[in-house]
Formats: sequence, C-alpha cells, structure tokens
Amino acid sequence: MLEKAGYMQKAKTVTIDEEGLPTEIIELILDGKRFGIVLEELKKAIRGKNSARTFRLRINWKQYISTTTGLAYLSGSGKALNIELMDGNRYTVSLDSLKSLLIRRSLYAPVARLPMSSSLKYPAMMGNAQRNLATC
Repeated sequence: MLEKAGYMQKAKTVTIDEEGLPTEIIELILDGKRFGIVLEELKKAIRGKNSARTFRLRINWKQYISTTTGLAYLSGSGKALNIELMDGNRYTVSLDSLKSLLIRRSLYAPVARLPMSSSLKYPAMMGNAQRNLATC
C-alpha cells in the first residue's frame, strides 16, 4: 500500500532558472520540503524521451532553482511518473492526475511514497550529479 507523501502543483510565482531567466516549473512538495521540475523537462519525461531533473527551490525576493536533487522519469508501466531523490527516497504520481494538473483541470496531483529500494534506476547519473554539485 502506498502512503501519501505530498503533492504537485503549478508554480504560483515566477521562478528563475540557472541562467537567470524566468521559467515555468511544477512545484513538488514532499514531506514538507519544496522541489521543482522545469515544465519542458517534465513534458519530455512524460513522453518517455528523457528524465527530468528535480531541483530544490530557494527564495530570495523571488523563487530560484537551486541544487539538483534527483530525477523524474516515466515508470516501466507507462502509467506513472517516478521521482528518485539523491537521498534514496522514491515517489510516484499517476500520469492521469499529472496530466489533469497540466491542463488545469485540477489544482493538485497527489504524490505517494514508494518503498525504499537498494537500487536506484539511475545510480551512475545520481553519483555524477552529486560529484558535479560538490565541485561547484
């Protein structure tokens, strides 16, 4: 049985990306922490073409994308978007509720926690992202 861990919503404020440009994001509130996924990357992940980076969000007069914290990718069944964070936590959101959010039919998409697993889908990418963050 999956337990609810948070929700996704469209960002209510302008978010500034790594290059200092305003960008549209989907906010991800998980266990009281705020994350973001760039909308264009999320759309590609839903189509199964690429994974989307998950970022921490920070606020300093405006909302900014901060460090990369994980990846979001299409599940094996193609019916959900899975989110893996570098700390090992894993979450999922159904594609039906996510698509409903994207076309503004609903305000939120519930996110559930997946059981802990010793193997991440993208462990090499996660390690590289952590090393890249450490050198910044």
